[in-house]
Amino acid sequence: MRLSLGRLAELTGARLAGDADLEVTGAAGLLEAGPEDVSFLENQKYAHHVAASKAAAVFLPPVAEKTPGGPANRLYLERPRMGYTKVLELIYQEKWKPEPPILSPKADIHFEAKLGKDVAVGPFTVVKGRTLVGERTRIGAQCYIGYNARIGKDCLLHPGAHVGDYCEVGDRVILQPGAVIGSDGYGYETDPKTGAHYKVPQVGRVVLEDDVEIGANVTIDRATTGETRIGAGTKVDNLVQLGHNVTTGRNCLIISQVGVAGSTRIGHQVVLAGQAGIAGHISIGDGAVVTAQTGVMSDVSPKAILFGSPARPHREAMKLQALFSKLPEMYEAFKKSKV
Repeated sequence: MRLSLGRLAELTGARLAGDADLEVTGAAGLLEAGPEDVSFLENQKYAHHVAASKAAAVFLPPVAEKTPGGPANRLYLERPRMGYTKVLELIYQEKWKPEPPILSPKADIHFEAKLGKDVAVGPFTVVKGRTLVGERTRIGAQCYIGYNARIGKDCLLHPGAHVGDYCEVGDRVILQPGAVIGSDGYGYETDPKTGAHYKVPQVGRVVLEDDVEIGANVTIDRATTGETRIGAGTKVDNLVQLGHNVTTGRNCLIISQVGVAGSTRIGHQVVLAGQAGIAGHISIGDGAVVTAQTGVMSDVSPKAILFGSPARPHREAMKLQALFSKLPEMYEAFKKSKV
């Protein structure tokens, strides 16, 4: 697909400085872009890459208007990456156009399942009885949709996704390959006499609200009773584990390898960065940020920024880290003072 820079400016709301008739056919990073590609700069840390770029045009924030060198054609936008994202959608929509809605003859679809208009189901997928699938939803190969599950409209289930019995998936939800929605929660009762662990039945469900995306090989456990619920617009990265009865608010970002133990309540627009560990039965307030590899053991206030294990307020934790690096010389000075 070819798009003129003038049309791109119109579609993204950018201010164009350059040739409105010049056409582009692709998009790439600043250092990878070629003479028919669009690129972008958002982080000023990489401003020096603009001069080295061979892109046909580049999205820039207005504050970078005087950035020297690089592409002569510039599209100024407060959020350059958003403009770049729009370009990706427009240029590659033909290349990534979905296949026609076909029900594969190799799929196992129960006669009591109800599929909406223009639903696609890939080969070797199992759809159990009394399941409802909304219009225009695409289910890839080798997926499993459990008994009495609900899948909304315009969803995309990549190959190998699993939605367990009685679980509910909202509209426009994306499940990446290997995502497991509704595995049993980790619940056991230990006999104090024998030490044996008895499995507690996990009879609840998982609810994914609208516009949620679940990454590859994420596991979200069904509730012991009641619901595990992921709020609308929340995006979960690959290899995340969310325990039974966990709830999140709207528009949270949960990054790779995070683990959240059971019954924790997460507010709206919370960020849990990579490899953060969250204890069970606690609350995390709206807008909080838990930085990478942080261990959270107790309730978190709204808009708090935490770092370290155990978690501390970010500034306090950074001061402690700075002091820790000086401990050897402080210890030597202390020993000399005792002589």
